[in-house]
Amino acid sequence: MKKSILFLTALVIFKISIAQVQRCASTEAMQEIAKTDAHYFNRVNHVFEQAQQYAAQKSANRDADDTVYHIRCVFHVVYASNKPEENIPDSVIFSQIQILNEDYRRMNADAVKTRSVFLPVAADTKIQFELATEDPDGNPTTGITRKTGSGGVLGFNPFQDNVKSTTSGGQNPWPTDRYLNIWVCNMFLGVLGYAYPPSNAPNWPANSSVDSARQGVVLHYQCVGRNFSNPIDATVAGGRSATHEIGHYLGLRHIWGDTTGCNKVDGDGIADTPKHADAHQQTCDTADNSCVDAPFDFPDMIENYMDYSDDRCLNMFTEGQKNLMRAMLQTSRRGIAYTTIETAIPSTASHFSMFSVSPNPATDLLRVEVQLPIAETTCNLEIYDVSGRQLFSDKFSGSTTFIPVSNLCNGTYFLGAKSASKYQIIKFVVNR
Repeated sequence: MKKSILFLTALVIFKISIAQVQRCASTEAMQEIAKTDAHYFNRVNHVFEQAQQYAAQKSANRDADDTVYHIRCVFHVVYASNKPEENIPDSVIFSQIQILNEDYRRMNADAVKTRSVFLPVAADTKIQFELATEDPDGNPTTGITRKTGSGGVLGFNPFQDNVKSTTSGGQNPWPTDRYLNIWVCNMFLGVLGYAYPPSNAPNWPANSSVDSARQGVVLHYQCVGRNFSNPIDATVAGGRSATHEIGHYLGLRHIWGDTTGCNKVDGDGIADTPKHADAHQQTCDTADNSCVDAPFDFPDMIENYMDYSDDRCLNMFTEGQKNLMRAMLQTSRRGIAYTTIETAIPSTASHFSMFSVSPNPATDLLRVEVQLPIAETTCNLEIYDVSGRQLFSDKFSGSTTFIPVSNLCNGTYFLGAKSASKYQIIKFVVNR
């Protein structure tokens, strides 16, 4: 009788746990590695600091800002033979690639929901994703592999990485220094995804980084794409779990820095993300301001992809996050992407081209030429400094206006134009 009671209690606890969606288990997975590798977090932090320095140098020199990184992806779909729903169709994976390209290029339709205070730092990362067209042996491929596997009765365990090996019921990766491997499977305890950040720190002993076979992203099959017939939860049905986990894979930390409270030294280590006391657990409250920022106080950036907000709330990376991820693609993640030079604004981004400014640099007056969308007659023009402080705001109708800038100190500023359906941010300089 006692054994039966214990079993029923365990079953109840298990059912409660799987009913609660855990957006990301990356931190817990890293902590699991650290149990047997005392230097793991030191290496991760060292790589992060190196990338920060590299990103700062590139940003200061405005180096190759027109370079676009194209990441080669392979999706490994691993499904149980008695659960055909886990074998998600190609169309769902195509949808996920589209979402990634929209989010990382800031072409997502909900980018218009980014609050004005954060528009000056909202970034097109110029990182794109595509399914691999050649397998490791040079043969044509769709970039999708499928395998009947088994993670056990409960699904694959995110803390054992068993989906990443054929010997444990999963699928071996393609070379992780050439492809971004994305495993799709039924995951244990309601976890939606996890990924490891780069840990191949320079000047450490050979083979000291996490086993290369573990590098990549793992996603629960019910949170892939936005056209899956049976998503795990309406709040995470927008395909943003992949956006979030790939952010980790490219070196980004959770926006709150994975420790609670406002006394963290640098939080997530990114200068243009405001302080957060903790994660926003699937909420979308724009009134939240959990920490006081200095010298200017900002609300919580609940729209950042590296928070835990609902998919419907997430819509941006920052310039600092962009620079860090691009630095990783030039250092620790070098090899998984090829580059092209962008010579023109992509046609799919034409909605960004609403106005122009001249002269730039400006001295006394900034001439603004505006082309409003058809059937719209007004837009808001706003100027921000590099800290995000709003210095000017006015409603404008017409095609040309002049904004006085003689009262601004020499330096870099951002002019934003926002109509009912479109927006654009342009950087300009005052130099007298």
